[in-house]
Amino acid sequence: MSTSVAAPAQHKQPSRKGKKAWRKNVDVTEVHEGLQEVRNQMIQGGVIAEKDSDELFAVDTTGSKDIRTEYRRGHKPLKSDEILAQRSAVPAVSSRKRLSDFSEPKCKKPRISGKQFDKLRSIAYGGNQVLKDVVQTGHVADHDPWAAAQDVTQDPKFSFLEEKKVTREPVTLKRAPVSLAKDGKPIPAVTKPEAGKSYNPTLEDWADLLEREGEKEVEAERKRLQEAREDEERLERALAVQSDEESDKNESAWESEWEGFSDADEETLRSKRPERKTPAQRNKINRRKEAERKARHEAKMKEKDRQARRIKELAKTVEEKEKARAAARESAAVVRDDTSSEEGQEVLRKRRFGKHPIPEPTLEVVLADELQDSLRRLKPEGNLLKDRFRSMIVRGRVESRKQIAQGKKPKTTLTEKWSYKDWRL
Repeated sequence: MSTSVAAPAQHKQPSRKGKKAWRKNVDVTEVHEGLQEVRNQMIQGGVIAEKDSDELFAVDTTGSKDIRTEYRRGHKPLKSDEILAQRSAVPAVSSRKRLSDFSEPKCKKPRISGKQFDKLRSIAYGGNQVLKDVVQTGHVADHDPWAAAQDVTQDPKFSFLEEKKVTREPVTLKRAPVSLAKDGKPIPAVTKPEAGKSYNPTLEDWADLLEREGEKEVEAERKRLQEAREDEERLERALAVQSDEESDKNESAWESEWEGFSDADEETLRSKRPERKTPAQRNKINRRKEAERKARHEAKMKEKDRQARRIKELAKTVEEKEKARAAARESAAVVRDDTSSEEGQEVLRKRRFGKHPIPEPTLEVVLADELQDSLRRLKPEGNLLKDRFRSMIVRGRVESRKQIAQGKKPKTTLTEKWSYKDWRL
C-alpha cells in the first residue's frame, strides 16, 4: 500500500480541454513544499523573506583571533612599531585652560557666563581704556601702537603742561632684515645638514667631515700656543728691562760713592757737625746734586731709547702677526667659499651688528667609538635653543647679545635715623 499523502502526479496528460482535466492533471508538489517551509519558518521565529537585513546578518569588526595569531607568526612587526603602538591606560593631562575651571568652582558660588568672564578679564588686563572701548563698541578693540594718534583736546586747566609727543613708527620697522652672509644672500632658517653628520653616514662622508673639523681644531690650538709663547717672551723682556733699571740705579749710586758723594757720609758729618755750613761745603753739595741730576737724566734718556726700540719691535711683530692672520683668514674664506654650497656652512662678513661676537656653531662631529648602528641607541646632542638663537643672529633678526649671569641690583643708601636721639627721661 502506498504511504504517499500528496496528490497523484500525472506527468503525461493527454489533453487540457476541460476544467476537469486541469484539476486532475496539474502537479502542485512545489506549492505544498513551499507552504510547508513557510510554516516551519513561522514556527522557528518568522518568515525570513519578511525580515530586515540587520536581523539576518551581523558585521564582524573584531575578526578571527585564530587568523590574527596565525598572521602574526609569519609577519613579526618591527620593534619601533611596537614601541609606538604602546598606549597608556591613564589619559594625558590636558594643558588647556577651560572656562569651566574658572566659572565652575568646587564650592557653591554664583556662576558667571562666558561673556561676563571675558569682559571682566579684559577690564583686569586692559584697564579703564578697555572698559571705554567695551562700552562704546561692544568689544575689546585691538591696540595698534603705531596708529595715528587721535586729536584729544587738552583741558585748559593743564595748559602749562607740555603736549604729549606723537608716537612715530621707526623707519627700520618696514625694512627687511640684513643677512650677515658675505655674499649678501639670505641664509635659510634651517640649513641643510651635511651627509657626514647623519647617525649612520657613509665612510667617505664621515672621514671628510672628521678630517676637516680636525684641521680646524689643530689650527686653533696652534694659534693658542703661538700667542702663549709670545706672551712668555714679552714677560721675559719686561723682566729683563726691570733688572737693567735696577742695575743702572746701583751703578749710579756706586759712582757717586766713588767720587766721594755718599749719603751715609753726609749723614754722619751732619750728626757730628751740626754747625752752619761754609760756602765751600755748600758748593760741594750743589756740585754733587748736579752730578746726580745729570746721572738721573742720562738714565731716563737711556730708558726712553730702550722703550722706543721695544715699541718698534712690538709694532713690527704685531704687523707680521696681522699679516699672517689676514692671509689665514683669506685662505679660510676661499676654502669656505668653495665648500659652502656643498657643506651648508655660511661665510659671514667682517662687519657685524653689535659689539658682542657671534657665537660659534656647535661642533657636530661623532667619533669612531660613538657611531651607533641602531637608531634606538642614538643619544640626542646639541641645544636647539642655542641653534635657533644663532640662526636668528646670522639672518639679521636680532643682535648678538651677551648673557648676563647676574643682573645689576638697585643702588641703596643706608642712613642712620636721628629718632634715637629724641628721648626723654
